[in-house]
Amino acid sequence: MNAVILDQVKVRIDPALKIKPGAEFPRSLAWWQRYVPIWLDATEGDRGCIVLTPNGRSADGRVQEVTPAIARRDVRRALAWLDKQIHLDFTNALVSTDQLW
Repeated sequence: MNAVILDQVKVRIDPALKIKPGAEFPRSLAWWQRYVPIWLDATEGDRGCIVLTPNGRSADGRVQEVTPAIARRDVRRALAWLDKQIHLDFTNALVSTDQLW
């Protein structure tokens, strides 16, 4: 469990929000890279899926080696972060938490 894979076509936006044309999903890789926390890297996988992987960075500028234990911890943190998004529903978009090594 070293990455979170999202099928961004299945991301749902709160219907109470008024969505501007072009702001629906799927969104560009550049948007994902700006949106995710600093301790995650966003890359594009197969079929337009977004792959979120831990990178060992922290907001205070420290960079640590991403050991398997740290990767598992950060994937759990990424899932918790996705769950806390108020106006975005990632429930059906979660494809898997993939083993990368």
